[in-house]
Amino acid sequence: MPHFESAVLSNGTPVYIVPSATKDVLTITFAMRHGACHDDVPGETCLTLEMLKQGTERHTAREFNEEVESRGCWIRCAADHDISTVQVTGLGEWFDDVTDLMADCVLRPRFDAEELDKLRARSVADMMIDLSDVDWLASRAATQGAFTTHPYARPREGTPASLGAITVDNLRKVHRQLLAAPRWIIVAGPVEPQKAVKRLETLFSALQPSGQPQPMPPAVKSRALGIVASNEGALQTSFRIILPGLPMGHPDYAAAQLLTNVLGGFTLARLFTILREEKGYTYGAYASPMVRPLDASIVISTSVGNEFTADTIATIAQEVSRLGSQRIDEDELENARQHIVGSFARSCETPQQTAWLLHTIVNYELPFDYFEQYVRRVQELAPDDLLPVQSALFSTSLWVVGAAGVTALVESAISPFVGSVSHWDRKGFERP
Repeated sequence: MPHFESAVLSNGTPVYIVPSATKDVLTITFAMRHGACHDDVPGETCLTLEMLKQGTERHTAREFNEEVESRGCWIRCAADHDISTVQVTGLGEWFDDVTDLMADCVLRPRFDAEELDKLRARSVADMMIDLSDVDWLASRAATQGAFTTHPYARPREGTPASLGAITVDNLRKVHRQLLAAPRWIIVAGPVEPQKAVKRLETLFSALQPSGQPQPMPPAVKSRALGIVASNEGALQTSFRIILPGLPMGHPDYAAAQLLTNVLGGFTLARLFTILREEKGYTYGAYASPMVRPLDASIVISTSVGNEFTADTIATIAQEVSRLGSQRIDEDELENARQHIVGSFARSCETPQQTAWLLHTIVNYELPFDYFEQYVRRVQELAPDDLLPVQSALFSTSLWVVGAAGVTALVESAISPFVGSVSHWDRKGFERP
């Protein structure tokens, strides 16, 4: 883990600094432990974050964006289900300016009703386009099927119907919740740590100390379920398959990562080799971790032509079952190991990458030597060490198969590999 420094503002806000005198690019991240899971109206947190950069008390939306762009800067405001972040990226020479702009949009947003209407219209238009995208549909189907009534089942961006119900009052309520939530700041780039902390103290010390995060239930996933999102004109079938995973703090997390890599984490992995290289069905077939504070999953994804739909799900089922029951050979494990270790080494090359590792550590409340321990464990594991994790995670009796495409074709293909089949509920996605 590259060097970083830490401090605490007078209101208790932790600050982490990754200094680098040899890099020009500066990135500052202001994170708040409040996300779409807490929405009263689906989409209100994501919409609030987008509205933070649509004008402040001092500047209209156009003026604010001119201030940002005239300095060659970039501001991203976004929320996922668990946290919200405001991130500014620019040249280090503009440190005072970019921190001022960040504080302006975080603390003093305008929330103009006309800008809200424009943003809402753009968001709804994007959602209408998504409804014809089989990859998006498969992802929505899998998520809804796996998480059912948990907040993770809701689209974080909301639906056209829910966005229509969001008012400026909703935005102001969410903004108050954001500022009261636990928070942290990470600075990466050509900054002197003491100067950075002093500047942040000046800008953000007026914030009240954070309260406790609103408790949320852990997710409990469905099993052996298929869920179909229909697109009768589709030329492809898209699959998003959700298996159980392990949280980052679990003792067997490194083993789960190695196994996910073996299944579909890189170009030498089983799914990629069979479905792309041997059968020529797809440009890519992957398995990747999806770890969040309230859930850990492994997600398999691919898209294939309609004529390959049935054999694709049969092949994936065979490989998942094989991984769940058969010992991995040394060469295959070593390839997966070297890919993980090499990828991690490349993820530490810039201050911004180190900042992301720090963000992960803080978000998941991990020890600061977590990644050193993780890499060490990846290097130590032998095939026999993996067998208990293989049998615990990789079974078609545990998965949820989300699939989008021609209804009858998809249903007949997935039915042999799930206990029951249902259909994605598109409630709220009709055009207002």
